[in-house]
Amino acid sequence: MELKVRDMSCGHCKATIEKALADAGYDDIHVDLAKKTVTVEGTDEEAVRAVIEAKGYHVE
Repeated sequence: MELKVRDMSCGHCKATIEKALADAGYDDIHVDLAKKTVTVEGTDEEAVRAVIEAKGYHVE
């Protein structure tokens, strides 16, 4: 699934989100700062959204 995370702006943001999702057990994580998207394998959008938002980012 692909989610829009507009407030990502730097490598630190990317690393924070990748680590949080990996720690939550998600695989195949791709963060695209230029497009401000996070793509992750999984079917539970609400759970992925919660992990990202817990780190202080807004998911659209």
